[in-house]
Amino acid sequence: MMENFSYNGNNFFRFYNLIKESTREKLKGDIDYQVKHHLCSFVQPYQTYNNLHEVYKDNSTWQFFIAKIGNCVSQITNKILIKHMCWANVSKENNNYHMHEHNTDFTAVYFLQNSYPEYGTNIENNIIVKAFENSLIVFDGKLKHGIVNMPEKLAKNNYRYSIVIDYNYV
Repeated sequence: MMENFSYNGNNFFRFYNLIKESTREKLKGDIDYQVKHHLCSFVQPYQTYNNLHEVYKDNSTWQFFIAKIGNCVSQITNKILIKHMCWANVSKENNNYHMHEHNTDFTAVYFLQNSYPEYGTNIENNIIVKAFENSLIVFDGKLKHGIVNMPEKLAKNNYRYSIVIDYNYV
């Protein structure tokens, strides 16, 4: 099911219940491995490098996941798109994510695990797009956005996992 909403003339698309629990657990395990062994030093505190689509190109779980997200994104445009980058974020008790933008046509944020949807994605420091577990939001990557940092007390036992894939028109 796809839901479309707009804010300030920008379209947002949400897709729900995308993948089954066993697939989500495999993705989470791979993200935990990457954060533990290959933590990105450019974005703090817990982000993988932006090449997960290459690291796991021969992994059937990631192939399925990336194809699923690609199918969702292709539903919102009739133009041909290409994956640009893919990475994951984990929000823990010491999260400290900042507002930023991507130089891409679309950013797809998949909420792998999140017990508190109100700690979603902040758009232009004006609205919060809720982060419902096992859902995807797609929007113009050039919009200023960021992860809503959870209070330490909540985040301590409720890690939030998200996977991001950026797309550009061919």
